[in-house]
Amino acid sequence: MGFLSPLYKWCAERLNQVMSWRLKQRQKNWLAQEKGTIVKDWGGKLCVALAFPNRYVVGMSNLGFQSVYGLLNEHANIVCERVFYPETEDLKELQLNPGHLLSVESQRPIQDFHLLAFSIPFENDYAHVVEMLCLAGIPPQGRKRGVSHPLVVAGGVAVFLNPEPLADFLDGMLIGEAEAIVPDLLQCLHTHTGERRARQDLLAVLAREVKGFYAPSLYQVSYRADGTINRVEPSSDNDLPERIVYRRGDLTRSSPCRSVILTPNTEFSSVHLIEIGRGCGRGCRFCAAGFVYRPVRYHSAEKLVAALNGKIVDTPRVGLVSAAVSDHPEISLLCQDLMDRGATLSFSSLRADAIDPRVRAALESGGRQAVAIAPEAGSERLRRVINKNLSLEEIYAAVETLTGIGILHLKLYFMIGLPTENLDDLQAIVDLAKGIKHHVLKISRGKQRIGSITLSIHSFVPKAFTPFQWVPFCGVQELKKRGKWIQRELQKLPNVRVHFDLPKWAYVQALLARGDRRAGAFLEKTAVGGLSWSQAMKAVPFNPDFWVMREREHDEVFPWEIIDHGIRRDFLWEEYQRALQEKSTRPCPADGKCRRCGVCEP
Repeated sequence: MGFLSPLYKWCAERLNQVMSWRLKQRQKNWLAQEKGTIVKDWGGKLCVALAFPNRYVVGMSNLGFQSVYGLLNEHANIVCERVFYPETEDLKELQLNPGHLLSVESQRPIQDFHLLAFSIPFENDYAHVVEMLCLAGIPPQGRKRGVSHPLVVAGGVAVFLNPEPLADFLDGMLIGEAEAIVPDLLQCLHTHTGERRARQDLLAVLAREVKGFYAPSLYQVSYRADGTINRVEPSSDNDLPERIVYRRGDLTRSSPCRSVILTPNTEFSSVHLIEIGRGCGRGCRFCAAGFVYRPVRYHSAEKLVAALNGKIVDTPRVGLVSAAVSDHPEISLLCQDLMDRGATLSFSSLRADAIDPRVRAALESGGRQAVAIAPEAGSERLRRVINKNLSLEEIYAAVETLTGIGILHLKLYFMIGLPTENLDDLQAIVDLAKGIKHHVLKISRGKQRIGSITLSIHSFVPKAFTPFQWVPFCGVQELKKRGKWIQRELQKLPNVRVHFDLPKWAYVQALLARGDRRAGAFLEKTAVGGLSWSQAMKAVPFNPDFWVMREREHDEVFPWEIIDHGIRRDFLWEEYQRALQEKSTRPCPADGKCRRCGVCEP
């Protein structure tokens, strides 16, 4: 029966060839439809595989991912190519034949690169990160890698909120904004390229020389008897910082992040996205981005228009991106200037209380038929709790403005499971939906078409570095109960649709957003062991409710506090107490001279 062995080997080789051909053909099809792709010769360059832990259509819709791709490829001695989580039809074959995960630009295996860098915006993609390592033929646990494997790092907002669940799988984490930290990382890697250093020695060099580079294997965590963290400290005396200082980009010195590649295979197929500012000073207590991206920074209207010069002719649709687009101090001037140059505009986010005449004109000229506004909570009481300072009158005024200029479809964002939420607050969501429907009908009367109202309702997940980092997750069954109640109350209202996320996935997000290193065991069971999340939660000898459902003590050490964002802990606690007292807090002042949270202190 010995002849079976060579036959089996031949069949396996043929399968690999067919699979590789299909993967390469798919990626060549993507490339053929792209505009702006950067392809470089590899000779003598540092080769970086920039990975997005989700599928191509999702990754190419992400402005942060695209901007890092452009930033890396600006360096003459860098080759940066993209890699994505496999499409559904390719995944099983890659799982059976690991090592065939390929880059898009040259269809090379990931092990050919010096550096594998993940861009991670969402916690629920953490499992994809670990799985992609397996698919690339790279040991998922960092301690099992040798000098022949690429250095594996990650950045992105999810990583600099709470990196600890990924601590066992990543060699390093980039704690900061790309403009600030990537040039220093590249310089250090070039300096030490060619040196046959042990992996841990190289990580120690990077951790010492690159401010904001966090090598979790160089730190040890001790725990108390009750399971909470005692302390996190460097594992040896090697001049490592006790906390990793977050690196902020200087927008006055950098070009605006904007689309590098346009492709029809994405949500923004014909829209040139450009970031007009970073951060938000409103201080919504649930919003991590509103705290970790402080202070608020803007690109000037002049710089933004210059960055788009020549692009509008080829791509007249321009998407303005920011946490709060309408808060830009020159938003009216910017809109008018871009429209005068022939652009039609869309907006990533609009405040219901900040739709000025030129923003309104931009919406009208762009032919938009759908716009989203985010009351977040139904009652004014709960909006005070979360510091979403919108009155009922302001919401109705925004609805009337949008409907009056021909916006046919409105999308309303709400959360359920917020701290102190009760039945009256849920009833307020129903009443607000009915009130908005009444306003839409009143303005639409006599017109040929009446639009729709869609309520997009999400489960609240407490996040690190927010005033709500102490609060527990509401719970899957309770969220289902509240969602069904809202659905029942609105099911007979014509032209009103209600969409809910799945509370079970919100629970997973809460585990990864609030867990420490031990939560990595759940990732290993799902991504490496192939278990479902419910199976993993039974197989791992830790109770996930410890991280998800437990209210944290005032002085408890949090796993994410290895990072120093500059925000004082006592400020976040004070904001939590103000929330419980239903007190609002005024926004950050525009002059940058505020000293309340600590970020702007000299």
